[in-house]
Amino acid sequence: MVISASPGARRSERGLCTACVRELFDRAGRRYLYPLVCCDDCRPPAAGPPSVVLCEDCGRESREPGVRRSASVATGCAACGPVLRWEAVTGAGALTAAVAAIRAGGVAGVRDLFADQVVCDARSEQALARMDGASAPVRVLVGNVSMARELANLTAPDIRALVERAEPATLVRLREPVLPRAVRRATPDAELFLPRTPLQYLLAARLDGPLAVWDRSGERTDEWPCDGTLTVDGLARPGWRAQPEGAAGRTPGRSAPLRFDLAPR
Repeated sequence: MVISASPGARRSERGLCTACVRELFDRAGRRYLYPLVCCDDCRPPAAGPPSVVLCEDCGRESREPGVRRSASVATGCAACGPVLRWEAVTGAGALTAAVAAIRAGGVAGVRDLFADQVVCDARSEQALARMDGASAPVRVLVGNVSMARELANLTAPDIRALVERAEPATLVRLREPVLPRAVRRATPDAELFLPRTPLQYLLAARLDGPLAVWDRSGERTDEWPCDGTLTVDGLARPGWRAQPEGAAGRTPGRSAPLRFDLAPR
């Protein structure tokens, strides 16, 4: 079995801005652990979120002067937006189920607005053997710089490249033999990167080790040996647009909520 990935998959992977990362882990905020967190500064150029009717707080936020999330691209919050899904499990349990599968040596699909990928524990010989036919290059996701230092002897330029949002990964020389040869591909070098997307951040926060990551295209996903896919309920692959609801049903004196319509699958 030969698994191929879209040539442009990695180029579309942008990183969350620092403000959105803070919101993602702010227990007191409306976007705590929200899988669609992003703003005008960091959202992917061709994002395709599910249908979202903004709550009052998100609607008011989108109309404030100098807002980070304009009404045309707002993706909601935990109160009004969609939830995580792992197969038939939704909500907080979806992340727990995905993490359990990865810890048990499974292979998981991970798809959000930013990227469509396949991941597994980078230390699991069992999981890596299932990905042996992948023609796409493998990268290694680490939760933080400290974890990266455990895998490789990093120089100051390595660390600068690692934390830079503009590049998807930096090539480093791994310590021998920290990770299985299936990750190193018969060479001591590997592409190392920090979390960049909401789901990567959520997985890295729950797992205590590096993840092997492959980028995949939106087509023929059945060719990838996944035990399930961690995604956002109703996430669409096609492009999206924001438009106000029709005049019918509007409350006089109030602005119409925004609904993001899905293109047919």
